[in-house]
Amino acid sequence: MLFEFLSDPFINEHIKNYANKGSDSTSYLSKIIYEEVIELMAKKVRETIIVEVKKAKYYCIIVDYTPDISHVDQIDFILRYVLPNGVAAERFVKLLDNVGYKGTDMYNAVKETLESLQININDLRGQSYDNVANISDNYKMLQALIKKDNPLAQFTPCAGHGLNTVDTHAAES
Repeated sequence: MLFEFLSDPFINEHIKNYANKGSDSTSYLSKIIYEEVIELMAKKVRETIIVEVKKAKYYCIIVDYTPDISHVDQIDFILRYVLPNGVAAERFVKLLDNVGYKGTDMYNAVKETLESLQININDLRGQSYDNVANISDNYKMLQALIKKDNPLAQFTPCAGHGLNTVDTHAAES
């Protein structure tokens, strides 16, 4: 379905001729191929985002834990920056494996991610994290470690999480 959605006339013809022919037929429409195509598309999108960030020069990061379908936490890594037309862009860049909840582990994951994306931490101007009580101190350690590397990286608590906390408490009362 993804190929059909993105297809041009050449791909349409290929799908018409080779789709659903069975396992004895070479169609290049297998699960392995489409997963590779999705990975290639993700890589291209990520490269485009990195080019935009480098043009903008200054950026912010948003880091948050999100459970996957099996309830294992992963780390969302999001970049926020301003496009040349003055519009703020907030882009999901990567899901990181859960590195644990210690501030130093999160710091290492953030630093490694920025390095792997070839984004300079000295251009970081903002950092935002969830402020939930169970890992708040670890986030405080994360922001302190980043501020040690770059004193200009100001911390702002995640407004979405703050609003969710207000909603939760309002509903409870």
